[in-house]
Amino acid sequence: MPVGVGAETLQNIPVNPYVTDPATFFQMTSKNILTPRSPANPGPGQSTTVQLLQSGVVSKLQITFVGTLTVTTGAVTTSNQWPYNILKGFLLSANGQNNLWDCDGLDLHALRYIRNPSFTNSVDTFPDVVGGGGSVAVGTYKLYLTWEVPIAMDDVSLVGSLYAQSSATNLTVKMTQAINSDLFSASPANAAIAGTFYVQETLFQIPFDAEGKIVIPDLTRLHGFNAVDFPVTNVGENRIPLIRSAGQLCRLFVSAIAATNNRLSALPNAAASKALEALRIEYGGNQRPYTWDPAAQLLALNNQHYGAPAPYDRLVIDLIKENPARDIILMQGVTELAAVPRIGSGVTLTGASVRLVQETLF
Repeated sequence: MPVGVGAETLQNIPVNPYVTDPATFFQMTSKNILTPRSPANPGPGQSTTVQLLQSGVVSKLQITFVGTLTVTTGAVTTSNQWPYNILKGFLLSANGQNNLWDCDGLDLHALRYIRNPSFTNSVDTFPDVVGGGGSVAVGTYKLYLTWEVPIAMDDVSLVGSLYAQSSATNLTVKMTQAINSDLFSASPANAAIAGTFYVQETLFQIPFDAEGKIVIPDLTRLHGFNAVDFPVTNVGENRIPLIRSAGQLCRLFVSAIAATNNRLSALPNAAASKALEALRIEYGGNQRPYTWDPAAQLLALNNQHYGAPAPYDRLVIDLIKENPARDIILMQGVTELAAVPRIGSGVTLTGASVRLVQETLF
């Protein structure tokens, strides 16, 4: 299987005279953490868009929702998307690339967890627990939820950051709030969520060298995170094609639902009605370089890498955890690349789907 670091793609460099010199950039730059503006709460099923600051090199965003959940008339039951899919859709557009990041709050929560092994959130505030399933009584509850968007592949090299300091640059974030029936499996009409999304940027100022040229880190790559849902109608093996691109596949997140509020699980003790039995990656028709049968083997590897399995029953195929130069998959170097999950025969499928989230370095 072709793997490696791949060729550079000049997609994110400034138009002005510049020099790429990471060491000098890190010595001369200064870090800024700013909140450009706070859009009004879009409301259930609605979206809001924020224009990011056209300044410096943007490496990270933090999305924060501050608000309340008000339950009236009678108790509600939280769904298995609770609470992080309040952010039902997240879309980052950069310089004409409209889907550089295209995912939901569950994907972002899982990504933050695996980037920070044994991550424990002691600040976010919400009733019930991650993954829901409990009853929330009549009353008003504070909501404080955060999602990290690591635009840079890592915080040290800043590879994958976005150059924002140009009149030709257009960086926008679109956020969509979930409808109540996504977040509550019983009595969703009894719930009302109100609040504000905050978008916080981490950016680094652009220094100049002795010749007046701007100095930048390595901006020759873009870091993408894209989710696609594929409907499935049969138990057993389902071949789900990956989106082929010019990039390098760094991580692949795999999850599945059998029906609304019935997420499948690779846990060894999962009920027959929820069993995701096996998972493999294949390419070229008959090459199978990664096979986990039972799928709990991959869950155990995730546990070893991160201190626990990823939240929301995400299975993570991590190609950069051990040796990125060796393990990263060049998407152009393979044909018919696909994930093949095996759904247990005891699962009843009603509007079922498999979700793939590809983390890619372009």
